[in-house]
Amino acid sequence: MKHFHMITMLLIVFSINVSGQEGWTKQTSPSNLNLSGVYALDSLNVWAVGGEGIIIHTTDGGVTWDSIPNGTTSSLYTVEFINPDTGWIAGKDDAQYGNIQRTTDGGLNWEIQSLPGGSQMSITDVDFVEGPPGKPMRGYCTGGLSHTWLTDDYSETWEHVRGDCNEGNFNSCFFTDSITGWLVGTPSAVNPYTIMHTEDGGETFVEQTNPTEIKLNGVCFGTDLKGIAVGINTIIYTSDGGANWEESPDAGYINWLSVFLTETGKAWVVGNNGSIAYSIDWGHTWEAQESGVTDPLWEVYFINDNEGWVVGGFGETNTILHTKNGGVISTGIHDLNDHNLKTYNLEQNYPNPFNSFTQIRYKLNQSSHITLTVYDLLGRKIQTLVNEFQITGNHTVNFEASHLCNGFYFYQLKLGNNIMELKKMMVN
Repeated sequence: MKHFHMITMLLIVFSINVSGQEGWTKQTSPSNLNLSGVYALDSLNVWAVGGEGIIIHTTDGGVTWDSIPNGTTSSLYTVEFINPDTGWIAGKDDAQYGNIQRTTDGGLNWEIQSLPGGSQMSITDVDFVEGPPGKPMRGYCTGGLSHTWLTDDYSETWEHVRGDCNEGNFNSCFFTDSITGWLVGTPSAVNPYTIMHTEDGGETFVEQTNPTEIKLNGVCFGTDLKGIAVGINTIIYTSDGGANWEESPDAGYINWLSVFLTETGKAWVVGNNGSIAYSIDWGHTWEAQESGVTDPLWEVYFINDNEGWVVGGFGETNTILHTKNGGVISTGIHDLNDHNLKTYNLEQNYPNPFNSFTQIRYKLNQSSHITLTVYDLLGRKIQTLVNEFQITGNHTVNFEASHLCNGFYFYQLKLGNNIMELKKMMVN
């Protein structure tokens, strides 16, 4: 598991006369192959990967999915995008070596990345996080014996991170910033169930105590201090950055495979036999949710406190599950992330394409702190156009771009810390 997203709850609920709503709904994949990894940029733009090199992509929130060719038939386990054009997929190649690929054109073309030292096992996780002010994003990938890597140039080059973790097979990594992160899995033959923590970008690692002595499959942090990790019959949580981990009594007898935790303390874990559990107290206690499937569920990803996706399957079966209410079965309550009660409406900039000046319009149906930011194709921040509390109503922002080179750029709207939507614009 991966991805640090500062997510502030915007949930406002009220009673209306509607029938009950299922918490999770199944979406249709264009392929019958199993799916192992999922990543959502916003409520519309979602990617998933899986067996025999399958890549699928939706731009309408999963109403329809398209198959994306990439020339490989090897298993893919993880996917991450930093904007609609730039992203990474990873898994193993035909010779069972680690394989990571990058696209900078929305999946039309994929470039195999070179990892120093190689890996005799699969790449299991990729995580890109914001760097310090004025610095590029930093990326990490993990997997295989003796291997963790980082990049500071959007994977043009990768550096082998050695630190104190030179052995083992890590299943998952999670970084809250460019230097602070956790790796879980099997760091060495003598430490088969360890959590490793770094505060210096992998220069050194400190082993943290896993109270269950069970190998962990996934880890996720909602804040710098509060995190959850999962494994076989195991859910553990920390409130102090991992100095102390405690075991939840609600884990049950399930092999939990992935976890996602938001900044507000809501969390989901998924695992074997279609198992999903939900927590509202940072992982201390859990309640089962009905998935409607029996496939193993390999990964869960949420874009805010309410909307998320789960993927799974085995062999030639697959599952894509989607929720807009946190997976909770509704009985007459709707939240503002519902299609009919949307908290915002972000319009396409006009004119587009444009030479030096354009306008971005959006409507707010709920007062909130708003951030409107422009990025380039590699995810580098160009300019923050809005960063303030705004009231309900229509808003217009002028963007002067005479200093920019010709090409594509993105603008991103956030309500609080929820990444609501990305749109592309073109300077010509």
